[in-house]
Amino acid sequence: MKVTNSILERIGNTPLVKLRKVTAGLDANVYVKCEYLNPSGSYKDRMALRMIEEAEKAGKLRKGGTIIEGTSGNTGPAIAFVGGVKGYKVRLFIPSRWVGAYNPTERIQIMKAFGAEVETYDRSQILAQYENALKGFSEADRGVASLLAGMKNSYEVEKSDPKNWWANQMCNPDNPAAHRDTTGKEIWEQLDGKVDAWIASIGSAGVFLGVAETLRKGNPSVNAVGVQPVDVPIVDLIKDGKLDKLFEVFDMPRMKFIIETMLEKKLPDSMITASDEQARPMMYRLCAEEGFFCGMSSGANVYAAIQVAKKLGKNSNVVTVLVDRRDRYFSEYPNEHYVV
Repeated sequence: MKVTNSILERIGNTPLVKLRKVTAGLDANVYVKCEYLNPSGSYKDRMALRMIEEAEKAGKLRKGGTIIEGTSGNTGPAIAFVGGVKGYKVRLFIPSRWVGAYNPTERIQIMKAFGAEVETYDRSQILAQYENALKGFSEADRGVASLLAGMKNSYEVEKSDPKNWWANQMCNPDNPAAHRDTTGKEIWEQLDGKVDAWIASIGSAGVFLGVAETLRKGNPSVNAVGVQPVDVPIVDLIKDGKLDKLFEVFDMPRMKFIIETMLEKKLPDSMITASDEQARPMMYRLCAEEGFFCGMSSGANVYAAIQVAKKLGKNSNVVTVLVDRRDRYFSEYPNEHYVV
């Protein structure tokens, strides 16, 4: 019999596909890792499974426990999916509004469908409470500050009951470890180690750092390029040293972000900042011309990958990732917004 004992076994081992139409005229090859084919619809399934199973092993998450997390859209469905299958309660926090045309309607519906309790919070109301402390912060900095607001919710709920466990994707080392041990290895094997450049959006930095470490181990010369949105440039904010101030503003203990570990490792080699106007047309083309039903981060990643590929010679291999499914952006149409 050829059966799967649990849907969790279907996480990972996604195909790597060569782009053909949107890359016409390029000498280099661009390959996409189809992570939107994971069960809950994004690459976050890998991270969710690894973080939850490691918490179980460490005794931090036990039967009858509740998983807590803040999300902007993809981590929530993944945590709800894995946590639900494993029999845990899941409680998630998501901004009802954030930056640009961001609208989490479908993402909230998906989380609830997987059985999670979902609580929305108003970004503007929360930031208004800290207006004086955030003087001098740009609008983009405030977009990042909203992430800390979601983290504060999770932090306080975890403290309220020992049965609660906060996944803390932004700081949990099991996040990049999941991609170091699975996504990165799969890409290396799928291309027989012939990888010249790795491109990915940086939100928590889990997938970017994990894959980069694996590829660099096999080939130290792999060019690792990060991508970030115009209005949530979290890497720039951390480079500017503003993270200490945000933890102080939100009265939370200082936690080390994965992005900080990434920067300590001298990654990325360079950054590309992508706008909606660059990501959105590519998302449309990937669906209509290549057949990939993927979302805005995927459009940004492929846009950036093509910019890198233009500088490389014939037969060079550039790899990026198709992050999530397009249907979680329908409420934003025709102004789909790129956030990570």
